[in-house]
Amino acid sequence: FQVHASAAKSAVDSITRTLALEWGIHKIRVNAIAPGPIQNTPGTAKLAPGANKDLMTEQIPLGRMGDAFDIAMTAIFLCSSAGSFISGDVLVVDGAHWLFKPPIVPREVVSELSRKMESNTSRSSQQQKSVLSKL
Repeated sequence: FQVHASAAKSAVDSITRTLALEWGIHKIRVNAIAPGPIQNTPGTAKLAPGANKDLMTEQIPLGRMGDAFDIAMTAIFLCSSAGSFISGDVLVVDGAHWLFKPPIVPREVVSELSRKMESNTSRSSQQQKSVLSKL
């Protein structure tokens, strides 16, 4: 039930890029900030009413929800000389939340398999060196 919000967000992304192209000749930069889950905001309260904060942060790779300060500092960065060559961009400020997918295989299992593979590769390499030295 968010088609209207999705359409509006897509429009803002498009307007940002188009205005950056059209206004760039006048040295006007146009950027947008796309915040992710920001604690204590109406947006988060509306989209996740009564949500367990710990459950939400489990889906954010940086391990915490954002706050208003994170968004304010992003705006300051874009307005500063540090962001003076950035235009036409939508800067996602969400702690990598939009990239997150629950792992299919637990991290510990991947780590154990990697160690086994490295061990096998190391032995194989030693065997190859032994054979080559005999030649």
